Amino acid sequence: MQKFIKNKEEKGFLLATLIAFIPLITILAVLAISLPLQSYQTTVRQELVRQAQLAATSAMDYAKEQYELDIAYAGTPETTLYETDTHIVKFEVTTKGYSNPTNTQQDIQGIGRVYKKTDESNALFTREIQGKITNTTSGTSSVRFIFIVDNSGSMSVSEWLDSKSTVDAAIEYVLTEAPTSEVAVVQYGTNHYSQEHKYDVTVPFTDDSVTATTWDRRFGPGSSSTSDYQDHLPGSLARMRLGSVYGPGDELDLEGATDVQFVLFTDAWGTGFSSPNQNSCCSVLKKTSSQPSFWTNGNGGGFSVLDGYGEYNQLKDGTVFDGDGYPGLSSQFTVLSINSNNATRAISAAIASPGGSWTGSIDGNADDPEGDGLLPRRFISTTLAAGPDEIIEVLGEVIEEEINF
Repeated sequence: MQKFIKNKEEKGFLLATLIAFIPLITILAVLAISLPLQSYQTTVRQELVRQAQLAATSAMDYAKEQYELDIAYAGTPETTLYETDTHIVKFEVTTKGYSNPTNTQQDIQGIGRVYKKTDESNALFTREIQGKITNTTSGTSSVRFIFIVDNSGSMSVSEWLDSKSTVDAAIEYVLTEAPTSEVAVVQYGTNHYSQEHKYDVTVPFTDDSVTATTWDRRFGPGSSSTSDYQDHLPGSLARMRLGSVYGPGDELDLEGATDVQFVLFTDAWGTGFSSPNQNSCCSVLKKTSSQPSFWTNGNGGGFSVLDGYGEYNQLKDGTVFDGDGYPGLSSQFTVLSINSNNATRAISAAIASPGGSWTGSIDGNADDPEGDGLLPRRFISTTLAAGPDEIIEVLGEVIEEEINF
């Protein structure tokens, strides 16, 4: 018999939980019949780890719902979420206090644990997610969407125009469906000769759809900066971080923001030349030690880019915003990539935040504040001919659920 926590106010949470956890019984039954013992044990272990991860995610969702219902919500003790004949899955929410002066945002930890039924004192697997929850019923929510657009040389003028139409459709959707939101457009590129990593805040935050969609290409083919056609996104993000671009009075001033959402459009390679089947230069989403130093040290070695996924992780957990004078903010990433390389897909998925429908491969990111390897992800692998439907669907999820891990 399956047992779930019961409360009329928790229907949405329980429905998502039911969908996520029912496959466990079927999977274990099929595997027991079809696999050799060692392979079966390995697969069962992987599935139980996944259940712990899903329980941690469910804890965050549950906390969000409870905080919306009660501004005084202060966490949930360990609670049975789901059980089978052999295992019990539990979740817990611990709070670390309010993170803004109006007490509408809390730092929390969602914890998922899996126990054997015969020993509920020692968890077999534990997964934790650090994050923030925001109460939007007690005040006005102002979500800031930052659309980051790749200007690399592989994007011809016609391809880039197709890409822009998708970006603009996504912008118009966000401003229509989330009236209290504001959007900004940032383009990026790296100079092919000087290796200077650049960014351009083409559209500062606005809630006007005409202003937000009236912009042109700043780097690469079809622009006045034709030599800036490499795409080293970590380098450009580092320039933004070190330039305090999010601070008071700066180009992407986050005054009044309650949540930050990055939406990335790119055709960049994962780690450039160092991965199988990738090109020999000019394109990178993740910093690795095998890349040439001039790729990640700025123009003339002026600065260093954080290792691995560091630039993304410090945006997700809010370290960058805290440094710019806005403590308590965190961010998420939605990623649309037209690069079909498998290694690049896995890296793009690791940048993206939990949610969406991507359940394919994902690169390891041990310091990911949203959970290392947690699936699904808000990553879309598509083509320029696909149009905006997929990205709009994911952004609809963001707006509806107000995800802010």
